[in-house]
Amino acid sequence: MRIHRLPPETVNRIAAGEVVERPASAIKELVENALDAGARQIEVQVEGGGLTRILVADDGFGLSPDELLLAVERHATSKLLPDDAGDYDLLRIATLGFRGEALPSIGSVARLSITSRAKGSADAHALRVDGGAMGQVSPAAFPGPHGARVEVRDLFY
Repeated sequence: MRIHRLPPETVNRIAAGEVVERPASAIKELVENALDAGARQIEVQVEGGGLTRILVADDGFGLSPDELLLAVERHATSKLLPDDAGDYDLLRIATLGFRGEALPSIGSVARLSITSRAKGSADAHALRVDGGAMGQVSPAAFPGPHGARVEVRDLFY
């Protein structure tokens, strides 16, 4: 038997299984993201036990177009910041999560769409990820002054 690298699609599915074991874990991750974004109101909708559709909408800080792209990149996070020396202290985490794997993991095993307006921005943008395939950030409508709407369809399709 020879050692070989797995294709990125397989790696993403394995990582997703570690983060998103069932619909409830996806909902937990999305609600934690909303809380860490300073949301004061969070709406959760679930259809088909979470397999058909999950929507988590919040009035948090929202995401800029560049942040939308980073949000679905593995190990990209706003929750772990360097200290003055540039080091990341894993013992000083003050958020509900920090690894930056929830959204990319969900996007690798579902049809994920994120629509957001960053606080103070006049424009809103959206991004889709279908089974790990990332689309382009595009202008979008958004119902509130700022926040995010994360919709997960066909989880584990």
